[in-house]
Amino acid sequence: MSEETSNSSTGMGSSDSTAAKPLKAGPSRGLLIGGLVAIVVIAGVVVSTNSSDAPRSGTTTCATTSAGCEIGDIGPGGGKVFSLGGKAAPATCTGTCLEVAPLGWQNTFATATSTDLNSNWSTAKSTAATYAAGTAAAGQWRLPTVDELKTLANLSATEQANVNGFRDATSAYWTATEAGSGAYLCSDRNPNFGAKSKTTSYYSRPIHPF
Repeated sequence: MSEETSNSSTGMGSSDSTAAKPLKAGPSRGLLIGGLVAIVVIAGVVVSTNSSDAPRSGTTTCATTSAGCEIGDIGPGGGKVFSLGGKAAPATCTGTCLEVAPLGWQNTFATATSTDLNSNWSTAKSTAATYAAGTAAAGQWRLPTVDELKTLANLSATEQANVNGFRDATSAYWTATEAGSGAYLCSDRNPNFGAKSKTTSYYSRPIHPF
């Protein structure tokens, strides 16, 4: 509009007005470019929020202050918070919250089909104790008790996906709870899996209280 007003004030003829028409296409090109940028930005957000290893809200507040924790947040050891110790979210953790180690905790090059240690109970226990990440040093991580692993198993499907709890729904995981010459296991579908021989190989995932 301002272009045409300027042209008429300088006495330009109709041919000049016609020549100025391509300028009107400028905003359309701008909208097209802006639209493409918007699509790229939106696509980036979708990819980020759909990542199974992303924290609940994209914040690391829980990891840095242990305050305002919710299920799925990143804990101080770089794992995922799966228990608030019975507190209502958001909770301030004072040794009552639990985080579970991330996928591939024993092997940074682990694949989607081999993300957890598969070993006998003794190896699982010692390997968990040597794991260290974030502000949680070696010796602060351990195998979960049977009740702690039941808490993880009893999360809703959405929450368990957010914390990357189990390798799959049928795999059994070692706990630190012993039963004579055996130790208890749990799985997503069977939180009361029962005791098995310590010499048999099962999966394991360490946890960290904070």
